[in-house]
Amino acid sequence: MFSRSHSQTTTQPEILKDGNDKIGKKQDQSLQKPSTMKELVQISILFLIVRVIQYTLVLVTPLSSFDNSTKLLLNAYVSKEEQNKFINRHLLNKLLSWDSVFFAKGMMSKTSLPQYEHEFAFSITWTTFLKYIYRKLHLANEVGTIPFYSILRMGIILENILHFSSVIVLYHLTYLVFSPKLSTAHNRYATQMAKWTAILQVFTGAGGFLLGIYSEPLSCLLSFVGMTAREYCTKDVTYKYTFKNPFKSFILYTIISTLCFSIATWNRSNCILLGIFYVYDLLQLIKIKSYRRAIQFPLLSGLLMLISIVIQQYYIPYKRFCPERGEWCMTSFFPNSYLSFITRQSLYSYIQSHYWNVGFMTYWTPNNIPNFLFALPNLIIVAYSSFYYSWIYPLNKLKPLIVISMAFWILMLFIANTQIINRVVTFIPLHLWYISDRLVKNFSDHKIESVTKDDDLLVKYYIYWLVMWLPVQTILFASFLPPA
Repeated sequence: MFSRSHSQTTTQPEILKDGNDKIGKKQDQSLQKPSTMKELVQISILFLIVRVIQYTLVLVTPLSSFDNSTKLLLNAYVSKEEQNKFINRHLLNKLLSWDSVFFAKGMMSKTSLPQYEHEFAFSITWTTFLKYIYRKLHLANEVGTIPFYSILRMGIILENILHFSSVIVLYHLTYLVFSPKLSTAHNRYATQMAKWTAILQVFTGAGGFLLGIYSEPLSCLLSFVGMTAREYCTKDVTYKYTFKNPFKSFILYTIISTLCFSIATWNRSNCILLGIFYVYDLLQLIKIKSYRRAIQFPLLSGLLMLISIVIQQYYIPYKRFCPERGEWCMTSFFPNSYLSFITRQSLYSYIQSHYWNVGFMTYWTPNNIPNFLFALPNLIIVAYSSFYYSWIYPLNKLKPLIVISMAFWILMLFIANTQIINRVVTFIPLHLWYISDRLVKNFSDHKIESVTKDDDLLVKYYIYWLVMWLPVQTILFASFLPPA
């Protein structure tokens, strides 16, 4: 599987070779428009079918008594009579599993801040966004209070819209990344790559977590939008022609990508790894001695993202809790100064380690072996996709995403509660591109090359797992059963 025995007569670096030759470009684009629209319609229908199947599975899943969190939440906000209405009892209540309980509580909060310290781990950005949208739609009643099931239904609808939007944006991002310069044949390759990647995003391993009010789809969409904005500015892998239009680059790169990556990180802390894009771009521009562009774009964007994260993760919590809280408040690097909020641990890091025992290899215990098994397919596919695009079909333009993917892999394997990789891996597309590449080269009408079967066994088994895992995980989620 890890050999280089593939026939490399046609490699992606050749397909993606950057250049200024635009011969045939307009013709190629015109040939692609009809099929692209057709495929987007097909993907939309597929998304709808998958969702109908998932919600049907939730409906028929037996009511669970595994955990009382949902019951306690509902008792606090709605009457027994309302809880027992058919659609509420058999569908909506079942979507309030695991973290959804805390997100629902945050949605019902009258302030933007949670009631208890550990609840700061459940995205305030996401719950504030939901409340903002709800009030903008004028759905609150006359006295300004929010009916529980009303905002829950809106949150579920918004969750699906965000997930579907991420599928469409990923389609366009994939085509942009793998888009050709010279031939219609290569155009077909990029189009097929986009199609398969979008389909895989529909069948994401996050499963039931994307049916309710989890925060992942927001970060996923923002991540893909930010990557797309950056790709328009850095498509030249030599970096000699990057940021040639300063105004356009400032809008796309400095404003849109920075804003998207920053908000994605506020919402899901693992998205901080997206900042590696800016570090990589900075180093490449320094390498070719383009210092002015290095300062104007990646350095400025990276600093803005870093400042926004420091404010959200350190400054606001410190002003809220310290110094009275003690513990993490007392770990300031600059005590008794205007930088006293810079602590050894952020509030989020403290919550993760204190309440969920998150730390280096602290999750490596015998009782967590099942959780590692749940995570194994994505651990393997993320690692191998990085190897694939680094050594088998190396692509310079994917180098920063490879670094991000491997950093994420290390984080999931050694530090986080490992099984959450199945739902949080949705913000990076490298593993989907690897699977799509193998599918295109083997099963599409435009078969680029003949390949050995070793790599494709991995793809085959992963797809089998994905098709099986989606309904199983949906049922487990609706039953409030592990893995979370």
